[in-house]
Amino acid sequence: MSGENKMLKTAGFMALATFLAKACGLVRESLITAFFGTGMEVDAYFAASQLPTTLFDMVIGGVISASFIPVFNGIYEKENKDKAMVFANKFIGMILLATLVLSVVGIVFSRQLISGIIAPSFSDETASLAATLSSIMFPMVIFTGLAFSFVGILQSFGEFNIPAVMSLVSNLAVILYFPLFAKKFGVYGLSAAILFSWSLQVMIQIPSLKKFGYKFRPKIDFRDGNIRQALLLALPMLISTWVQPLYSLVNTRFASSLDGAVTVLNCSNRLYLVMTGIFSFVVTNLIFPSLSRSNAADRTDESRTLVAGSLKAITLVIVPIMVCFILLSRDIIGIIYEHGKFDQTAVTALTLSAYSFGMLGLAYNEIMSKAFFSMKNSKTPMINALLSMLANVVMAYLLFGRFSTAGLALATAGGSTVNALLNFISYRRKVGRLFAEGDLSDIIKTLVSGAITAVVVFVLSRATYDAFSQGVADYIIHGVLCGGVGIVVYVVSVYFIGVKSFKSALGGVFGGRK
Repeated sequence: MSGENKMLKTAGFMALATFLAKACGLVRESLITAFFGTGMEVDAYFAASQLPTTLFDMVIGGVISASFIPVFNGIYEKENKDKAMVFANKFIGMILLATLVLSVVGIVFSRQLISGIIAPSFSDETASLAATLSSIMFPMVIFTGLAFSFVGILQSFGEFNIPAVMSLVSNLAVILYFPLFAKKFGVYGLSAAILFSWSLQVMIQIPSLKKFGYKFRPKIDFRDGNIRQALLLALPMLISTWVQPLYSLVNTRFASSLDGAVTVLNCSNRLYLVMTGIFSFVVTNLIFPSLSRSNAADRTDESRTLVAGSLKAITLVIVPIMVCFILLSRDIIGIIYEHGKFDQTAVTALTLSAYSFGMLGLAYNEIMSKAFFSMKNSKTPMINALLSMLANVVMAYLLFGRFSTAGLALATAGGSTVNALLNFISYRRKVGRLFAEGDLSDIIKTLVSGAITAVVVFVLSRATYDAFSQGVADYIIHGVLCGGVGIVVYVVSVYFIGVKSFKSALGGVFGGRK
């Protein structure tokens, strides 16, 4: 099997595994809202689960993969595997120490953090419940730190399948909680199930780590030169990865003043991140180790080609998804969430549409940030992230009063777009022209195809709206009809308009079948 076909096969498996994992994640969220509704308990749960994940992302999260992989691959490229493994254990020792401290602080001060940062407008009863649930879940940051570190090792050795599958396993564990234990243990048991599910993400990677010769021997050595290099990259890199967690934090603070608004934002934001993340996850995780090795060996043209190709590929995939999510959000929300006690379909659909305007910006930003991290340049994306966060806060303040949760979602979409544009401009200034003439033409043609698709889907959706508006079955028929026609129109458009990356992908799929 050629290298290109092998990468295509790996990308296909990752996309499938990631899709199934994200689909299970949506089933999990749907079960939560169906079982608990959109009242006090579920608002408390979503706020409680957001606290450890937000603090982890702000204090450690993005640093693990973004600073570990470039340094690990630099040692492996310039020295040898054994020294890279020694660095890995020292890095993991540092992460374990940091996550243990973070976990203790989070448990001790959970009430203050909920009321002071996450949801200041919660009632005393809701805040108290959220604090208790958060205390149960906080040790998950230890498992999260280990899981992300192990992913960095496996991806550096070209193992992408296990990291892609691990989220599927953990989501299935939470889904099984509902038929087995939900009636007996309620929202408290759900929090414990979330903690257990993160431990599974660590355990599932252990056999593959052993296969590559990794032995778990964590050490703490801040005097090590490679650890210092990782730490020097860490702070600005960390700030640059705060974007999505802080967008969510800003939105939750605003929304906590309205009953049910936190749940509406969480449900719509989860869908927005899931669909964008499926494909940006595959692309960025596939190219990041290669980008790191290319930049470590000063192969600038090679890394630039990888970035340009990734942007073209992600545009081709995200554009039709963005169109469908903006125009068919009612069907999507109705299918996934309109079960049991959930009764916020209309407002959640409007919020999802607003979020979806930022899909392309979010996907671009994932790739551009990884491009900078692979060059061990974390200051530039940090500055751009800070500017985009400022833009998000200003937009949220201006739009919330007028458009409620949809205004907050528009602010998030705007912030993501600003961040991507700033990263693109900065990258171009550092490496020169990114796109060849044919590359830019491909992206423009893809956007034109998306516009044609949007017109067709809009007209068809409006014409058939009244005939399919009575329940989940109607949502499915209407969504499949309009979305299916839209996808056909999009595929025909990109083919006949002449998007070269689409024709190359077709050749890779069908040309490899002998």
